[in-house]
This record gives sequence, structure tokens and C-alpha cells, in this order.
Amino acid sequence: MSRVRHIENQFFDKFAELAHEVAACAEVFDDIAHNWPASKGRIPEVKDYEVKCDAIMRETLTLLENSFITPFDREDINLLVRELDHITDGMDNVSARFDLYDIDNMRPEAIQMAELTLRASRELSDLFDHFENFKKDPVVREKMHTVGTIEDEGDTVSRQALANIFRENTDAIEVLKWKSLIDTMESTVDSCKGVANVVRSVLMKNA
Repeated sequence: MSRVRHIENQFFDKFAELAHEVAACAEVFDDIAHNWPASKGRIPEVKDYEVKCDAIMRETLTLLENSFITPFDREDINLLVRELDHITDGMDNVSARFDLYDIDNMRPEAIQMAELTLRASRELSDLFDHFENFKKDPVVREKMHTVGTIEDEGDTVSRQALANIFRENTDAIEVLKWKSLIDTMESTVDSCKGVANVVRSVLMKNA
């Protein structure tokens, strides 16, 4: 294997490693939402994944700083790992707030948003398993489009959630709690699309 190819493989390995950790975190996050409050004890697991993803991001950025040759634009590599890391940041933020806000009952829309985060994360994990051949492998484009569709679903769910929250609650504190949570969950799904958008940029620049 040539030295150039070896360096490129290191980047693709890091992308896949990070995406796999994001998907694993989403599995825990989804379980927390579905089984709340019995699942409260799993919140530290999300933090553990967030720390792991931070470490992988730093390792990738260090590799970027020290590499003269990269598989595609440096800016896109930087954006890609940061957007992937934002997904776990969002899940960590939300799961911690479930406890901090002393949530008694999980809203069905929050469960839906957790499901969408899991679906999008799984799609991204599959995408990055094929990303090394992004110029030719149709799976990359297919998964990119699917993540965009999931994000559209997230917009619909979050809008309906906010409408329901304002309609059903007279307690201002409850409204503030759930608006904060749903907004952050929507941002987390948006980060999944953010990754897909960077992939789209890479495909366009390297067509």
C-alpha cells in the first residue's frame, strides 16, 4: 500500500469509527426516551459516548493538522467530524436535562424525536462504512438522501410537539422545560442532516 493511500485510509477509518460511536450512543438515547423514568440510570452511558466522540474528533483533527495529503478538502474534513460530534453533544445535553428538569413522564413527541435520531445515526453509520469509495459507491448517496428525509420528519414532529405543548400546558415552567428539550432534540436531528450536507459537498467537489 502506498503512503498516500495509507494516510487516506486513516481518515476514512476515523470517520467510520466516529459514526459507529454516534449510532451506539443513539441506541442508548432511544432506550432512555422509550423507558423513562426506569432508564434514568443509563444517562451516564450517553456522557461516556460523548467523551469518546470528543476524543475521536480530536484525534482526527490532529491527523488533519499533521497530514500534507488528505482524501478531500481540509475544510470538509473539519466540518464532517465536528457535525458528527455535535450529534452526541445534543444527545448528552438532552438526556442530562431529562434528569435536571425532573421530568416525570416522557412526551410521545420526545420519543419520536429520539427514534428519528437513532434512524438517522444508523444511516450515517452505514454511509461511512462505504465512504472510502464515495465517488463510486451508490450507498453513500442513498444514505445521504435518507438522512435528509428523516430530518424533514423531525421538523414536522418538532412543530407539532411545540403546538401540543403550548396547547396542553398552563404551567409556564413545564412549557419552558419541554420547549427547551424539543428544540435541542430538533437541533440534534439537524446535526445529522448537517453531516449529510457535508457529504453532499464532498460529492459535488469531487464529481
